Amino acid sequence: MPEKLELSEQPETEGRQGIDALANALLKLVPKLLRRMRADVPLLDIEKAVNGDVPDLLAVSELRATPGQLSLLQYLVERERCTMQELAEHMTVVPSTVTAMVKRLLAQGYVERKRDDEDWRAVWVSATERGRRIVSAYDSAGCQALQRRLERLSPQERRQLSDALPALCRLIDS
Repeated sequence: MPEKLELSEQPETEGRQGIDALANALLKLVPKLLRRMRADVPLLDIEKAVNGDVPDLLAVSELRATPGQLSLLQYLVERERCTMQELAEHMTVVPSTVTAMVKRLLAQGYVERKRDDEDWRAVWVSATERGRRIVSAYDSAGCQALQRRLERLSPQERRQLSDALPALCRLIDS
């Protein structure tokens, strides 16, 4: 049975205690939202994938990638190419962990590695066309899953979420 999250009350936002309460509420809420969204994606429109209407969606369900591997692949699509060190820093893991993730994605044809033309010690990793299609299908499925959840909210709740977006962006960028 899916876990149910309820806030006992709106966290106070003024003063040190208010900031602490808000931080704790966000730290509990955001990972649960992301886990729920990831859980929804494989279930979403799987009939369309099997029938061939959305072929890349079937590949997403067959990918069986960990959230970390999907995150790495999404980052590569966004950045176009990265060194192994850049990937390790972005993922906040040791380089050997990124190496294992890249090896698995490489074996499945989702990424490719190339030596730098000028510095042969440097290796660039980039998403293949297949990897880009998988990320696009996964992102599309995730967006559809979130849209379905947003439809269950009242117009006022959706407006509140919309109003919070600029503050969340500033929180990320600061």
